[in-house]
This record gives sequence, C-alpha cells and structure tokens, in this order.
Amino acid sequence: MKKFFSLLEDNICAIILLVMMLLTCVNVVARYVLKASMPFVEELTCLGLIILSLTGAAVAAKRGAHLGLTVLTDFFPAKGQKFCTLLGDLMGIVFGVLILWFGFFMAKQEYVLGQLTAGMQWPEWMFGMFVPISGGVLVIRYIQLFITHLVKKEEK
Repeated sequence: MKKFFSLLEDNICAIILLVMMLLTCVNVVARYVLKASMPFVEELTCLGLIILSLTGAAVAAKRGAHLGLTVLTDFFPAKGQKFCTLLGDLMGIVFGVLILWFGFFMAKQEYVLGQLTAGMQWPEWMFGMFVPISGGVLVIRYIQLFITHLVKKEEK
C-alpha cells in the first residue's frame, strides 16, 4: 500500500488513461456499429485530458524529468548550474501557484454562475476543481524537487 501512495500520481495517470481509452473505444464501436454516439464520452475524455496533463506534469516534476536545454548551462561552473536548476524549480513553483490561484477562481466562478456542461448537464465546477487541485500537487512536487536540488552536493 505504501508503494501505491508513493506512486499516487503515476497510478492516477494510468487509471485515467485506461478509462479514457476504454470510453473512446466503446464510443467508436457504438458510433459505427449501432449508429449512435454517446455524447458524455467527449466531456469525460476532456476532463481526463485536463487531469492527465496537469498530473503528468507533477509526475515529471517528481522525477526531475521536465525537459531542459543545457546548451549554455553546460559551460557554467557547478555553482552556476546549481543556481540555474534552483531557479527553474522556483519558476515551476510559481507556475504551479498561478495554476492553483487562477484555477480556484475559475472553479469558484463556475460554481457561482451555476454553469453546466453541454452534454451531461453536470455542474462545470466539478470539472474545473481539478485544475487548482493539480496545481497544488504540482507546487508540492516542485518544492520537493527544489529542496532535493538545494541539499544535493555539487558534482566536480
């Protein structure tokens, strides 16, 4: 169980991707065999894509796997490289905070206005609340990455 929670974002991404794939396959079969489409599938796969994108960013932050361009920083001394890495982590934290902040107000506005989704007529805020949640997870992972890089000994 401990391993499941240590890989929580990874498992969420895998489950969502599996559900999205199954829903899309069932919808395609229904469209071509039964000549009837299921309109709710598009809304659920869009929600899944939002969660998958932002949670995948948290997974990449946890692993330190975000793309980086090191053409210039390879010429820096070790302290300069560490500074650039920490600066990148801080920018990731700021980005996550912005997603959290604006996502919260987006979901709040959807709730206040009573917006409903087009197909299922579900409250839009139920979809929008995953943006600030994922932003919060992204902030936590970038803080962990920042601390890891801060205490890491410089390589000679």
